[in-house]
Amino acid sequence: MISADEALRIVLDSVSVLGVERVPMLEALGRVLADEIRSTRDIPAFDNSAMDGYAVRAADLTAASDSHPVRLTVVETVPAGRMPQHQVGPGQCARTMTGAPIALGADAIVPVERTRGEGEVVEFLSAAEPGAFVRPRGEDLRSGEQVFSAGRILGPADLGMLASLNRAMVAVYRKPRVAIVATGDELVDIDEHPHGAQIVNSSAYALAGAVREAGGDAAILRVARDTKDEVRARLEEAMAFDVILSTGGVSVGQFDFVKGVLDDLGMRTLFHGVAQKPGRPLKFGSFDTRGARPVFGLPGNPVSTLVCFYLYARPALRRMAGRGDLGLARVTVRCGADIKLANNLTEFVRVRLVREGEESVATPTGNQGSGILSSLSRADGLLIGPAALANLHKGDQATVLRFGADAGDAAFFEERLPHRN
Repeated sequence: MISADEALRIVLDSVSVLGVERVPMLEALGRVLADEIRSTRDIPAFDNSAMDGYAVRAADLTAASDSHPVRLTVVETVPAGRMPQHQVGPGQCARTMTGAPIALGADAIVPVERTRGEGEVVEFLSAAEPGAFVRPRGEDLRSGEQVFSAGRILGPADLGMLASLNRAMVAVYRKPRVAIVATGDELVDIDEHPHGAQIVNSSAYALAGAVREAGGDAAILRVARDTKDEVRARLEEAMAFDVILSTGGVSVGQFDFVKGVLDDLGMRTLFHGVAQKPGRPLKFGSFDTRGARPVFGLPGNPVSTLVCFYLYARPALRRMAGRGDLGLARVTVRCGADIKLANNLTEFVRVRLVREGEESVATPTGNQGSGILSSLSRADGLLIGPAALANLHKGDQATVLRFGADAGDAAFFEERLPHRN
């Protein structure tokens, strides 16, 4: 068996960014931009008003006050979306709506609230500074200015920027297409009621959700029953995808066919067995035809399946999608209870986190059996139990990989011995 650190190094060294595709802008949310984007024009394209008010020459209002208002003649009303038709001269102003262009000759906007009257002559009750309430041309972007660099993960505001640049299509890195192959005679689908020794195929749906959360597209293939022919048929179908996730069949049981079938199909095995708990039977390799496509032979127990996904498959999928933020956030915590650890294995303990003063305190979610999916559903993260220790004591400092939070590149799992109070 290899260490968890070595397993992650091998996985990340074995995958690379997929190709580029052009997608409609609305489909680019959360995707990784493949090209630099520069503005093709000034935005806004003209000086415009930040308020409903009047475009004026500031020099005309230097003496204006409540007690000595200055009267100006309105030469036109300029709504948003229409260019001014008149120039503002001495003693004149243009009634101007928010977002409307500012007439030539004017250099400031006076909000309606600082005026009196609504007819052709308006009284101004305060002075105005040049540039007041004016949004100048190019305030947002200048022509030729870089808007985004390649590698940016596009958010909602970014889609608005792309729309303002008329970028209906955008080049992004391709999402990994992931095949999920569950194996086992005992599995039934979610619309079937389990009888006798049957169980619902929960791992496939948990994996599909995890794949989508990681930025991939998941396809759950039909369950492979425990025959070599069925396992082979499903895995051959899965070879059309970018990534294969199989569950079960990688241990040494009589009906564990996945390992042998993968070997028969020509998979290059890079490791089989990791010194960790849960997830020790993990098998990883790749099919190198038509470019390397990684294969994760995940253990069958649902907790082991998901833990191995979070530790290894998730960083791989995100790298393939062009992302740099591969790993879960690492937070330093205090142990809220004594925790017994597996001998000579890196153990990933499911924990809840609570805030106590300035510290986060981690407490196991209960029984840590690899078949107890509720222990993972209730967890906020995975506490890293160093292989060199048999126990963590209440009050010890430890590290937790927090679910739902990204923090830069994937970090490895070797930990210094915990600080103790």
